[in-house]
Amino acid sequence: MLAFIDESGFPHPNDDTERPVLAAVCIPKEQIRNILARMYNIRQDVFGRDDYELKASNVLNKKSVSHFQQRKNFTDRVVDEVLCGILGIKIFAIVMNRPENVPTFNTIYFQNHYRFLLQRINAYAHSQRKHCIVAFDSQDEGNDKIISNRMKNYLFRSQEGRESITSIVESAFFVSSKVEDGIQLADLCAGVIRKYHEINLSNSEQTPYINWLETLYIKISGLSVNLNSPGTRQLLYGIYQMPERMLFEE
Repeated sequence: MLAFIDESGFPHPNDDTERPVLAAVCIPKEQIRNILARMYNIRQDVFGRDDYELKASNVLNKKSVSHFQQRKNFTDRVVDEVLCGILGIKIFAIVMNRPENVPTFNTIYFQNHYRFLLQRINAYAHSQRKHCIVAFDSQDEGNDKIISNRMKNYLFRSQEGRESITSIVESAFFVSSKVEDGIQLADLCAGVIRKYHEINLSNSEQTPYINWLETLYIKISGLSVNLNSPGTRQLLYGIYQMPERMLFEE
């Protein structure tokens, strides 16, 4: 199994997003070829080329409904034919609040939103009796190394990692969002989940754009599942709204 992880927004007072999200798309390895084939065919059908990057910031906007119908059609087909149309895909996400203060945490280990997402990936892999390879969106060598080191510290130095997170392969992989469909799917899911929660926060009036986002969210959230953590049996919500206090080291 592979889990592709990406974020939409960042939990920081200066970030523009009000509900930053960290999301994972879990894919059975035997379905990877099927996903690549469907993404290739959808791009060819909609754009006549196979190099169009699926990026939430480009497709999840009002212009996709009013002016750029191709983008909406592309997004709808990816959700319907790939995410919802291929057996075994699961989605997990951590939804946060934009904090008033800069989060504080132990820089040796993952922040809690990463921990909580890995807990859910691990629980799902455990329920399927599989091991999961985790792939992150590559930023640059420095940031990738920080994430890699924090993951290893979490798995090997923390009690939780050593005793409970046993269904995740220890080495993190980093892939480019420009070329890797799995990361693009994670980016889309994170974007839909974030925008849906921000719409609910603002109590916006119904418009064709908002109706579209809500429809996408219903489909994507339907691919999530609540799980029990192996060992502790703690209930883990597939899409978890994390309390703001969890952004700060306790």
